[in-house]
Amino acid sequence: MKDKAIQTAESVTAGHPDKLCDTIADTVLDCCLEFDPDARVACEIMATAGKIIVAGEITAKVLPDIRAVARDTVRCAGYDPDIDVEVLVHPQSPDIAGAVADGELTGAGDQGIMYGYACSETENFLPLPVVLAHRLTSLLACSRTMGWIGGLRPDGKAQVSVEYEFGIPKRIATVVLSCQHEAEKDLSLLRDELMEFVITPALRIFPADDDTRILINPSGRFVLGGFEAD
Repeated sequence: MKDKAIQTAESVTAGHPDKLCDTIADTVLDCCLEFDPDARVACEIMATAGKIIVAGEITAKVLPDIRAVARDTVRCAGYDPDIDVEVLVHPQSPDIAGAVADGELTGAGDQGIMYGYACSETENFLPLPVVLAHRLTSLLACSRTMGWIGGLRPDGKAQVSVEYEFGIPKRIATVVLSCQHEAEKDLSLLRDELMEFVITPALRIFPADDDTRILINPSGRFVLGGFEAD
């Protein structure tokens, strides 16, 4: 790392369309593995206004009710589950299946590289920007589900930029918090409540300073959210 640098991380709530699609795919996988530990699941989700498409290759002894899984996940995220779900899945290609399992050997049937690292910046060995971003979205979600802040809706995200010197976090440069809200919600009140219940406690482990830029719903109103908007 250079002498000075800025690292940024983003976190999203359960109602964010990216997270919602990931959660549906994860839940389909969990349901398949529950009845068949050897199931092979390649599940992709696309969501748009009024419709969810579940596609991919699934080979399992018991195929779950994918439409019900998708609608229940949408409901748990805080949205109306009355949505059209189209399921386009088929068994895994024999060619890919042969590449995955060759006798007693297990390999990868597709190209994919996953990487990550641990560090000593925080107690849970994750980079500070990631931890702060997750703390923000966690408290944002709690503020909605626990009723700490009225008028919140499920979609939301947080972004945190931290300044580093010689690889050590020195200060928070910028915090961006965006949250979906009801149309009649007073935006000035919302900003005050977000500072009190979300931002200040989330940054308690590494507080902002007088020069930290804190941007709350920087684009203004955020009424239409989730897969209806994105």
